[in-house]
Amino acid sequence: MPSTAPRRLLVVSHPAVLAVNQLPYVELRRHGWDPYVVVPARWRHEYVSAAFPPEVAPELRGRVAGRHVVLAGRVQRHVYLTNAGRLIDELRPEAAFLEAEMTSAAAFQWSRPLRRRGIPYGVQAAENLERPWPLPARLFRRVSVGGASFVASRSPTAASLARRVRADVPTPVVPHHVPAWPEVGDISAGRREHGFVAGFAGRLVPEKGLDTLIDAAAGLDGVAVRLVGNGPERERLTARAVALGVPLRIDTDVRHEQMASAYAGFDALVLPSRTTPTWMEQFGRVLVEAMWCGVPVIGSSSGEIPWVIESTGGGLVFEEGDSAALRAAIVELRDFPERRRELGLQGQAMVRETFSVEAVARSLNAALSDVSAGGEPVAGRA
Repeated sequence: MPSTAPRRLLVVSHPAVLAVNQLPYVELRRHGWDPYVVVPARWRHEYVSAAFPPEVAPELRGRVAGRHVVLAGRVQRHVYLTNAGRLIDELRPEAAFLEAEMTSAAAFQWSRPLRRRGIPYGVQAAENLERPWPLPARLFRRVSVGGASFVASRSPTAASLARRVRADVPTPVVPHHVPAWPEVGDISAGRREHGFVAGFAGRLVPEKGLDTLIDAAAGLDGVAVRLVGNGPERERLTARAVALGVPLRIDTDVRHEQMASAYAGFDALVLPSRTTPTWMEQFGRVLVEAMWCGVPVIGSSSGEIPWVIESTGGGLVFEEGDSAALRAAIVELRDFPERRRELGLQGQAMVRETFSVEAVARSLNAALSDVSAGGEPVAGRA
């Protein structure tokens, strides 16, 4: 019986400038797809000082194409300086996935030629806060979702908001993935040399609520705080910790491939995010990264944090901004090592089942297969 030829898939993705974010597309090859990934030729983000070229996963060599963009680093506003229609005609994909927010200029740019050619496509929805959008963003969203065959929603709340834009569009939950880090060994209770470490990883910015963590740790015997990251709050947080007598360590130069070892140095990962008028936690990737390493987590009630923690069973949730409630959660995990170990093992098992590269690729494959089988996009509003 002759083998079925791989189905061509066009992916447009600014996150895929990093090889680690190409992993779900590598995995899609096992599901019969031949992915061609368009990324910015140069990109910027807050963790680097200069624009950088794209990385390429070895399995996608020759299948990742850098295209120049204007406004590199501007997630919502960047636009590709390429003839999207011509590239689509050359590639002739059976389906496409736009890993760009449905309110973004990039989603608008690529959705129009895809729709004109009758190629089914999906677009991403990570936004989970209903808020006023400027007119261009509303137009971009109307066009990109209006012609979409599905919206890959990064959380249940994002799916709900997408359906408010267009009630009939499928909104499968396709969460962000966790890279398959190597095992870091046993991190069970009793291995710490310096007491209980309440850790955090990410940007040191006001909305992450790190002053709540420092306040919660003040006066707790045997509790130290370790922050892995950098940002404008660094000096203020250091001064606050000194004033309150909280042992604080900040590591600013930990590379992504070193993060598994960094998480293994935590007794618990704390994500104390606080909602603002324009933002709430959309996913909390550090939660699933820590749980992948077997580390229990404590998260605030901001945005999707409760969904991630409750769906995995890998930690505790406290009311955002409530340092007393966070203190109680830290004390619980400090004083009951078996509880800590139980949460760590439960979270690890569920994260690997739900948020692994393989699991995310399965979800995306299901969404793509549903729309590519018929060959036509779902009818929608322009």
